[in-house]
Amino acid sequence: MSVRAEYVNGVFKPLDGPPDAVPGKVYRVFSEEELRNLTENSAWLRAAESSFQFWNNEEDAAYDSL
Repeated sequence: MSVRAEYVNGVFKPLDGPPDAVPGKVYRVFSEEELRNLTENSAWLRAAESSFQFWNNEEDAAYDSL
């Protein structure tokens, strides 16, 4: 879930109420920069994934569940 919030007097105040928020539950709120870094890094990881295809073999299958 992504929620826009402003920081006021030591408290993050949601700008848009999340539709299924539960009072008392702890939510993590990311800044625009953090979200951008997450999406940029995950794209690079997906692109590099094919470099490790040589590990997808029967000999190394025992390590897949670690």
